[in-house]
Amino acid sequence: MLNSCQGGWNEFTKSNPGIRRGRVVPEGRQSQIAFHTHLTHNINNLGVHQAIEFDKVLLNEGNGYSVYTGHFVAPVSGLYVFAWTISSGDGTCLIYDVVKNNEILVHFISDAADHNDWAVSSGTAVTRMNSGDRVWIRVSDIHVPCSHTVYGTGFGTSSFAGYLLN
Repeated sequence: MLNSCQGGWNEFTKSNPGIRRGRVVPEGRQSQIAFHTHLTHNINNLGVHQAIEFDKVLLNEGNGYSVYTGHFVAPVSGLYVFAWTISSGDGTCLIYDVVKNNEILVHFISDAADHNDWAVSSGTAVTRMNSGDRVWIRVSDIHVPCSHTVYGTGFGTSSFAGYLLN
């Protein structure tokens, strides 16, 4: 019985080339856009609105992420998911924004200013992007006493990732 079902599925997928691995993939659409980066060193005293440039690229399908700017540029229009983890520690903190085309999507803080251990914040954002739109993480201009330090070493590696949902 299983062999006849598998044989029927194989015949069906041969006659319907838009179906791969049981998933419908629209014709002419690049379906693999994703990036995953992290920071390999600590950065101290970041300036207001300075982008965090995650320097270790683990994945960059579609070549949308730049280590030189810290920006992800959407290669194609669609619905994108972004995730990040930002660490600070040992009496430091970082107030930051996740930004799309100079518009703030969210504000976050990693605050270990009053203690000598780690502070980690993580989040996820879903947004519709047009080809050429940019998303990045930058230091916020919120006026709170903060050292604007991000950790990339030890137990608190900071990371930034995203992918095209559809």
